[in-house]
Amino acid sequence: MPRIAPPAPARNGGRICGRPWPGVRFVKMGAPGVSLAFCLLHGKWHDPACWDPLVRELKVRGHRSLTPPVPFHDPTAGHEARAAPAVEELRATQGPAVVVGHSLAAAVAPLVALHGEASLVVYLCPAPVGPFAGVDAGVAPFQPGFPFPPDREDGTSVWEPDAAVAAMYPRLPAATAHALAARLRPAASMPDAYPLAGHPHVPAAFVLACHDEFFVADWSRAAARAVVGTEAVEIDSGHFPMIEAPDSLASVLEQVARD
Repeated sequence: MPRIAPPAPARNGGRICGRPWPGVRFVKMGAPGVSLAFCLLHGKWHDPACWDPLVRELKVRGHRSLTPPVPFHDPTAGHEARAAPAVEELRATQGPAVVVGHSLAAAVAPLVALHGEASLVVYLCPAPVGPFAGVDAGVAPFQPGFPFPPDREDGTSVWEPDAAVAAMYPRLPAATAHALAARLRPAASMPDAYPLAGHPHVPAAFVLACHDEFFVADWSRAAARAVVGTEAVEIDSGHFPMIEAPDSLASVLEQVARD
């Protein structure tokens, strides 16, 4: 998968939509130069390869990445089953660890962080699921008219490649967008109820994308305040900053983990 150059240099901590860094609940995990482990949980229809540009960027900065599969392909797998592969990998990891849940993985990330004893969970462009389900933000979470593919009889949905490119990846170079679309697979939302009462007692941060193709920024800001108790960090990207702006996202992740 080709690497995408971000829209602006990010060594100074990332481009945050022209606004200063908001207040985020941080957890100190050591001075710069200490290696961190990032457990990266992909969203619906995708696979761990979507994290490759960010994994390369984190490696340059001296960090390790875990990219366990999240079994969204199995319509019978509930929250705990979808968290299990990541929990297993995280428990085998030494040192401070950060769980990053993208999109629909926002329902899985708190379980992974809780059972894997992570130091921090980062909700990246989260969907209105898990601890964010039912948040009253005064605005609908989804972008009006977003063309979700219909569910099939088995509960999964699947994208037609050209439709995926147009809806999910309009900000990416065509070659990258088509490569991503070719890897998409049928997937389903969780069939069971979220098993926790809300966000667990794990330090958290919330990162929204200013140009998110799926979710409305005002909903995300309200969800961050209501669930995480902090202002969202805003990154100048679409829904897939790990591909569009991996260096900006890496800077954000380092900052929220260490500041």
